[in-house]
Amino acid sequence: MTSLLSSKFEAAKEAWAARRARYASRLRPASTVSGLPLKTVYTREDVTGSDLDVMPGVYPFTRGLHPDGYALTPWMQQMVFGYGTIEETRQKMEKMVAEGMEGYFGHKVFNTVYDVPCMYGIDADHPEAVGNIGQCGVHMSTGDDYDELVRDWELDSTNFSMITGDNCLPALALLAAAVERRGEPTAKMHGNSMNWYPRIAVQDVPSWEPQWGYALMIDLIKWAKENAPDWNPVNIFMYGLSEAGATPVQELAYGLSWGKSVIDAGLEAGLAPDDFIGRLSFQIGCTVNVFEEAAKFRAHRRMWAKLCKDAGVTKPSHMHARVHVHTSGYVLTQQQLMNNNARITLQTLAAVLGGVQSIHTCSYDEAVGVPTEESHRTALRTQQILMWESGLRDVADPLGGSYFLEKLTDDMEAEAWKIFDDLEAAGGYRRGIETGEVKRSIDNASYEMKKKINSGETPIVGVNRYVSDEQENYEPFRIDESIEDKARTRLENYRAKRDQAAVDAALVDVRRACQALKDGTGPLMPALVEAARRGATNGEMMVPMREAFGWYVSE
Repeated sequence: MTSLLSSKFEAAKEAWAARRARYASRLRPASTVSGLPLKTVYTREDVTGSDLDVMPGVYPFTRGLHPDGYALTPWMQQMVFGYGTIEETRQKMEKMVAEGMEGYFGHKVFNTVYDVPCMYGIDADHPEAVGNIGQCGVHMSTGDDYDELVRDWELDSTNFSMITGDNCLPALALLAAAVERRGEPTAKMHGNSMNWYPRIAVQDVPSWEPQWGYALMIDLIKWAKENAPDWNPVNIFMYGLSEAGATPVQELAYGLSWGKSVIDAGLEAGLAPDDFIGRLSFQIGCTVNVFEEAAKFRAHRRMWAKLCKDAGVTKPSHMHARVHVHTSGYVLTQQQLMNNNARITLQTLAAVLGGVQSIHTCSYDEAVGVPTEESHRTALRTQQILMWESGLRDVADPLGGSYFLEKLTDDMEAEAWKIFDDLEAAGGYRRGIETGEVKRSIDNASYEMKKKINSGETPIVGVNRYVSDEQENYEPFRIDESIEDKARTRLENYRAKRDQAAVDAALVDVRRACQALKDGTGPLMPALVEAARRGATNGEMMVPMREAFGWYVSE
């Protein structure tokens, strides 16, 4: 039988070669966004080295984390939003929930991005906050703000993702204090602290010096392990690498090296592998190259599982690469805005075919500003159409076994391991922050991409192909400048009603705890939680932290 099949295949190959011989010389070489060469046809000869005897839900999880994919429950719809004060943001979140945004088994999800002043740890009355309060995210700095965030939501079935910056620890402390004021234990908290400190490798933002950035990250992990065991304390921000210009293979390699740096830091701090690695999660970008992206997610699961196993993880579920996809913003164009809906749909399709756990779909107008009500709803509906009308949920890993996708998955993994191994040999991701190696490499990739777009080698419809001079009718979201006065008034009222002496004493304890963390003699998070209980604000807690841990810009 094998010989019969082989001869049939060889005959088919000969016929195929004969058919294309007359034009084959005119075919131009093709490659993926990452530069991996592509053929026009793939056969079983391309997968002779592939491990095809794998099932979904089984190590190394190439075909997905769960045995039946999305059949039991679909992916989480986690739309990111943040604007104005918590009142404006909460209204929008409630509306999105009413529109059908939900997580696993109908759970509520709040994926809230903070404004720039909060991320850098300054309150609304700080002079440098002027012009930035509530503009590109929500301004939340007081206990009142967090009380409003959690008001009336069932903590057992509501997921709060807090897209903070360097205020990651104070934000979690403020949330914990708000939960306690409801009379409930912090153990009921569900959600994510982004803990994106290592993003400074690619983003020109000031942050903690590397040794303290990792120390703070581990301090949060330890607090969550003891006090909020269902909380996800670290999100590995591969999306940030992608948005900085990394190719999909670079995103894969550097993201996994970032993850390994967190694992290494935890193990060095004495944590047991099964006590924290299973709580790490990922946020990954997704471009419009459907097959490369689907292969990236498959390779990512396989590589992360191996890293976890090598680190000593024993429980299979703790080797899961749990992925939230943020469709890539950098592929959206200002020209011919509505075209972006097609791009967002392709990105979402790639993410679903890749088997991810959660998706945020960008709005078509994000290339020009804050999404409007209509564009935000359309982005959510894009997910819901794919979820309920396309049939994508019915079969786990529907591209599994495809000659092309299996080969591409293998090729992406092999190329990513090369970059990963080189970086590890040079000291790892944390060292890459200090030397700037990661940033230089990604900057170079971004520059090459830009040159290809400018030259037309990479076609972008509406930008270098099918350009139109027609004026588009679009009414952008209008920012309400009075938001800033409202935030300052909320802050003033909050301070007026608290016990200032208790706040001052708590901040002295925070300063003392910062030094203890630096000395390796004690944690910081308990002091921050106590300060939040007594009424300290986000900005007030960040002052002693900045004094203790410095301020650093990666170059």
